[in-house]
Amino acid sequence: MAKRNVMIEIAGSDRLLGMSLVAGYGESLPVDPKSVAGLKGIRLDEEFGMVPIPDGERVPFGLTATEAINAGFSPPESSSYLVRGEIEEEELASMSLQPFQEEGIKGIFIDAKIQTCLICPGSPALGTDLDVERLLNVPKFQKHGMDGSKVLVAIVDTGINVAHLVSKGKHPKLDTANSWHPNGTGTPGNYGVNHGTMCAYDALIAAPNCTLLDIALLRSTAGGGSVMEGLLSDGVKAFSHLRGVLRTLVLSGRFHGLVVNNSWGMFHPSWDFPVGHPGNYSDNPNHPFNRITGTLAREGADILFAAGNCGRDCPDGRCQGVTGAIYGANGHASVTCVAGVDTSGLRVGYSTQGPARLAPNKPDVCGYTHFKGSGVYPADGGTSTATPVVAGVVAAIRTKKAFKSCCPDTFPAAIRQSLRQTAIDKGAPGFDYDYGWGIVNGTKLAELHHAATEPASSAAEEPTALTATGSGAAMNPGESAMDVSGGFSSPTAPGTLLHSFFGRITPDSAPGLNTLTITGLPAGTRAISVWMTEWVGPNNPHAGSAVFNTESVQLFENGTKCRVRFRSSWGSHLPAAAQGIYGPG
Repeated sequence: MAKRNVMIEIAGSDRLLGMSLVAGYGESLPVDPKSVAGLKGIRLDEEFGMVPIPDGERVPFGLTATEAINAGFSPPESSSYLVRGEIEEEELASMSLQPFQEEGIKGIFIDAKIQTCLICPGSPALGTDLDVERLLNVPKFQKHGMDGSKVLVAIVDTGINVAHLVSKGKHPKLDTANSWHPNGTGTPGNYGVNHGTMCAYDALIAAPNCTLLDIALLRSTAGGGSVMEGLLSDGVKAFSHLRGVLRTLVLSGRFHGLVVNNSWGMFHPSWDFPVGHPGNYSDNPNHPFNRITGTLAREGADILFAAGNCGRDCPDGRCQGVTGAIYGANGHASVTCVAGVDTSGLRVGYSTQGPARLAPNKPDVCGYTHFKGSGVYPADGGTSTATPVVAGVVAAIRTKKAFKSCCPDTFPAAIRQSLRQTAIDKGAPGFDYDYGWGIVNGTKLAELHHAATEPASSAAEEPTALTATGSGAAMNPGESAMDVSGGFSSPTAPGTLLHSFFGRITPDSAPGLNTLTITGLPAGTRAISVWMTEWVGPNNPHAGSAVFNTESVQLFENGTKCRVRFRSSWGSHLPAAAQGIYGPG
């Protein structure tokens, strides 16, 4: 009887949460067979364990971290857990999810087969990695100190062979402690010379001083296939591990960036449940892997996925003639989806066109591919190569543009937007499904992000006059404006870069949630603290009775603006003031 690989999501409990806290953030737990006792015909993979995953129902799909917080969402660290196993096709076909909710089963999902995105063996290379360095203007990045230093680049693939990279003139740093591999599948940095080593080499073109993480996802033997094959359940486990790495570094204050390269994907709908099935992967934002991808991005990781090799001109044989679709996480709204061009700037015929199933306007940008580089193959090819080329560019940017949870202009979405807005336009004007927004433009990116991190020209320079506005003439209730251009604004102490401000907002604050946008901050402002107070006037009967709670303070547009959201406990509109300190950080 035929079997299907599946992932089963189990509702969390106080007992499981307690076990997770003991095990450590993102670590798997021993399988509890009782948790799936209501399912027939299943054989659990006890070695895989139970992996904690975020609850996608608590955070609407596609929201950034800031948007989720502002909307009042605060998901628990571990709201459900994932096990994997095999189920008889006959049993699976007869299953209805509703009866299992009482048994603690939240869902049954496809554990789809995934494979690397390499193609066209035998096609001659066009140019070399030195041409790619020139096209990306890597010397300009390095002139500005943007070389990947202190940035982690996770190569989620078949494993890396560091000795081969050294033999090719690269000098990579490898963080073995934070690397990951399926149980019993080798040693980080010491795998065979194949696809993962090629991806690592290509990421090092623009970010030679980054620190590699060897995430050997495709070494899994659970799928029973080749070394170039894995399962999405291993992807969930790998991304759960990366969440733990990211969290630890953020809390330590040593975090610059985590760039996650994924040069793999699902090639054909037959590898999945049908569209509309609750366990589907390709079109389903609630699939566990799609959810954990969005969570990892919201927490600060720059995630890149290959568009795939099912382009209409010369699709990979695994596509079985089905082209023009980017499946699952490869087309997630929170990732950078990368298509491929050769060193002449032309789209390679196997590069998959959009739309994507989860976020239609994909791919985002193109990277260079099909050149002579790593020596693993005659040509570093496929969107497998284009993706780490762009990942290296992102790591170079992160050297100077470190992720900060308080600053939206450092969020992954902001970095992705900068890739789009600076791209070399190709194909139809603006976005198109062949090239996305165009070819990654190293020169403009180096200029943009170097300028954004330049310090103020003079410590003694007076700050620009501060103004603050709501939404303009058609102001909604709870949106306040403030004009403090003539108010108090000065350095907090002689010889310091910190400045302070104080001023009344207009109109008065409303009961409940309010929004205030401060503009006119000096470019490069990197730190700001704002607090709201009651504006006490003569004969004010409620002076001292109102309470203001500041919920979020967010710098954006290169630090020239700040959006403040705060709540007022008073039952009617109330005069209020904003005060704060700010500086370059």
